[in-house]
Amino acid sequence: MKTLAKVVLAATVALALPAFAQETIGTLTVNSGTVMTSNGGEFATAGTGESIQVGEQVMLAENSSATISFTNGAVVNYTAPGVYTISGLPAAGASAVGTAGGASTAATVGIILGAAALGALGVENAGEGEEVPPDQPISR
Repeated sequence: MKTLAKVVLAATVALALPAFAQETIGTLTVNSGTVMTSNGGEFATAGTGESIQVGEQVMLAENSSATISFTNGAVVNYTAPGVYTISGLPAAGASAVGTAGGASTAATVGIILGAAALGALGVENAGEGEEVPPDQPISR
């Protein structure tokens, strides 16, 4: 059973890494209003010329707009208020309008598989080691 848990854990890491990679894939242009970015922490005010990475989130306030020029020549305009997750490069040469959304598919899959891996490890290791008396906390 330990082998299965290790395989599930390895698959989780492999699928989750692209979602959290810090590869620069574009440059932000703030056209109007307030634009903020986050790499997993708190949002901070963004400015024109800021590098955009895979997995980064871009938040537009009301009456704001921004453009990301990607390294492959694609250009995406963001005009509606909301949070946009940059999950990767759009089609080369594409010109599009972004739509607000949640986490990228890769991140969602990584989170689900990560939970499954932790569950598998917990079930596999249940009953191993020393016994914990009923009046003791389970974690120490």
